Amino acid sequence: MEKSDLSEHDNKLADCNNAGSHPDIDVASSPTSIMNRKEKLITELLNAMQRKPMTRQDMADYLGVTVVFISKYITELRQKKMIYIAYYERTTHGKPRSYYAVGDLPDAKTLPPIPVKDLQKKYRERTKRELTPRKITPKMDIAASWMLNPC
Repeated sequence: MEKSDLSEHDNKLADCNNAGSHPDIDVASSPTSIMNRKEKLITELLNAMQRKPMTRQDMADYLGVTVVFISKYITELRQKKMIYIAYYERTTHGKPRSYYAVGDLPDAKTLPPIPVKDLQKKYRERTKRELTPRKITPKMDIAASWMLNPC
């Protein structure tokens, strides 16, 4: 590189420091592009939610992001009254799962808690199933049989 090339490069760097950007930085990573990306994701999400209510996991899968990432958007959209909880559904573990929809309606009522008697009954059934001794198959080694039927 010649001396004139170096001074030209130094001038570019000085201009960039004054302007707050660098000539080698891609425009796609600038804050305005980030805002455009955020708006684009929110628009895609709202369009999908107009077709059918979605859970957090459904939204994350649809946009190709994590549930943690989507939670920030949900909080923001709920504060702006753009989405609401349409209904709840119990998971296989008994916890409520929220389904979000587009609109400014009040949230659905939460599910009532599962009665303690039902929870105890499920627990007893599960532990009873897990404690039943397994039959030793002919393929098993005698040395391994003590792991399935401890005495």
